[in-house]
Amino acid sequence: MKTLGIISEFNPFHNGHKYLLDKAKKELKTDLAVSIMSGDFVQRGEAAIMDKFSRARVAINCGFDLVIEIPSFITLQSAEFFAKKSVNILNKINIDYLVFGIENINPNDFLKACKVIIENEKNIDSKIKSLIASGLSYPKSHNKALLDFVSSDFLSSNNILALEYMRALYKINSKIKPYPIKRIKTKNKDQGINDKNFASSTAIRNNLGLDIKNLIPNESCSELSNFMNEYKYFDYDYIYKIFKYKILIEKSDMSNILGYEDGLDNYLSKIAIIKDSYKDFLGQATSLRYTKSRIKRLVLNYILSYTVDLNDYDISFINILAYNKKAAENFKNLSKNLNIVINKSDLNNLSKSDLLIYNKIIRASNLYSLGIAREIDYDFRHNNRPI
Repeated sequence: MKTLGIISEFNPFHNGHKYLLDKAKKELKTDLAVSIMSGDFVQRGEAAIMDKFSRARVAINCGFDLVIEIPSFITLQSAEFFAKKSVNILNKINIDYLVFGIENINPNDFLKACKVIIENEKNIDSKIKSLIASGLSYPKSHNKALLDFVSSDFLSSNNILALEYMRALYKINSKIKPYPIKRIKTKNKDQGINDKNFASSTAIRNNLGLDIKNLIPNESCSELSNFMNEYKYFDYDYIYKIFKYKILIEKSDMSNILGYEDGLDNYLSKIAIIKDSYKDFLGQATSLRYTKSRIKRLVLNYILSYTVDLNDYDISFINILAYNKKAAENFKNLSKNLNIVINKSDLNNLSKSDLLIYNKIIRASNLYSLGIAREIDYDFRHNNRPI
């Protein structure tokens, strides 16, 4: 049996995702399609447009067989760590191919460029440190250092994340084969809708007031409509109040929080005192050194008490969000190296460290629920039956 894996957000699931999956299944002739997907918060430090169960259902109805949750402390970190931990989980379930989208460059050239970068990693790391010391943010320093070895066509957020997948596969000497597929019609950074059938997730989220039916599969459109009718938009100012209470009133220590850097607590405290809205706070806090995504991730990690020691845990379970009959028939193979969590009773099989990680997942889900005015502990109430 051959299995492909895709690391995803599906925020929301659109025609580009469907194209990627269908093309990969056709060309690789795989038997099982697995997605490991961000939970209720995504890598930019934002709440997902729909909750994780809604997005997972869409993925199954659009051709995946199994959707696994990426623990939220992994999602709310840099692209490097996000890729490293996600690839490690896929490696444990023994997938054969890691499929991902790239842009501006054909797959063979992308793979060659990645090889050059990996072979020159020490020189690149040295230049990155020098550029950061000069005041540039990590992403800008990283991209500038790469230009000594690759063309500017390589440099896009989409390709940089794909590069991190390649690095992760190399570092653990994985048997998983990378399978890049070039995006069509649109780019990841596109803010607007430029094609009648394809648009980036960002462009779709930015244009929810328009008719987007041609841009997303019917299953995704229906699920999105139902979710938006039932719940309100995520209330970032509500979350900001929690952050302000923790940093200004409770004065909770930030030094061991994921994404922290010396001085950031004092820097953010001074801004939080004078800014009443989350939008204004982010506008003031963002700088050449601190990207908006980094600040947003740190805010959430701080609220959720996600500490650096979480990075030391070797995760030995998968939290399943949705699956079909074909996936269920293969659970025995998937569970050789990992415990499977579908129902609450499955928690009895987890180690102490895995149970701690699972409880961190629930904490993030509950924060999301507060932000959309939904009851907490929704994960335990959600009926996770096969689709």
